[in-house]
Amino acid sequence: MYTIRKARTEDAPLLAAAERVIARVPAMLAKRPEEIDDAAFVATITQLNGHGQGNYLVAEEAGTVVGHAFLEPLPLAVTGHLARLSIAVHEGHQGRGVGRALMNELIAWARSDPRVEKIELHVRSSNHRAIALYRSLGFVEEGRKTRRLKIAPGQYVDDLFMALWVGPS
Repeated sequence: MYTIRKARTEDAPLLAAAERVIARVPAMLAKRPEEIDDAAFVATITQLNGHGQGNYLVAEEAGTVVGHAFLEPLPLAVTGHLARLSIAVHEGHQGRGVGRALMNELIAWARSDPRVEKIELHVRSSNHRAIALYRSLGFVEEGRKTRRLKIAPGQYVDDLFMALWVGPS
């Protein structure tokens, strides 16, 4: 079983390193390994958890961080009811329920936070496992950006836009 806890700034180097490994697989993340910066993780954790502007979580198994995810409310007044989701299950831990555990915690948090009415995410059309997870949790596809990521000369991947309404009916 996994323990879910708030991310801490000291987790940042580990989370960035995990994403660099994931980013080596073309189209798994939008960023390439060399574009992933430890300081950006510190800033996001501080903004979301330290200043109460969102929720950044990590999943641990036997004291080892095996995944991380966050919900970040959008900053404009007209989009303030939306929260952007980002999630990463670390190498070697996919398909074992880590993503579902993180998602369940974030969805529960979103439903309890009056600022959040809708969770939005982008997922690569080639990431069938993640798409199946999101659908099983009630997310629906709202759109597709074709050829959004260029992974090699002449090779592109679409991004799916998915969302889950968690606000009042």
